[in-house]
Amino acid sequence: MLDTHTCPGATPSTSALVLFDRAMKIHAIRADIVRAAQELNCLSDRQLSEMGINRTDIDEMIARYI
Repeated sequence: MLDTHTCPGATPSTSALVLFDRAMKIHAIRADIVRAAQELNCLSDRQLSEMGINRTDIDEMIARYI
């Protein structure tokens, strides 16, 4: 919900704008992260271990971003 109380004449700080920009970028790549994790989840445990990836890390990543 948007805040209906605005500060007339106030400009957002640079740090607030940077933080908002970072949040929007993270949100934008969220679907890509889940898609990539789901693809990796199709590999065998052996294939994952050869790449240095644990299946539990993939499962946690999917759960975090869904």
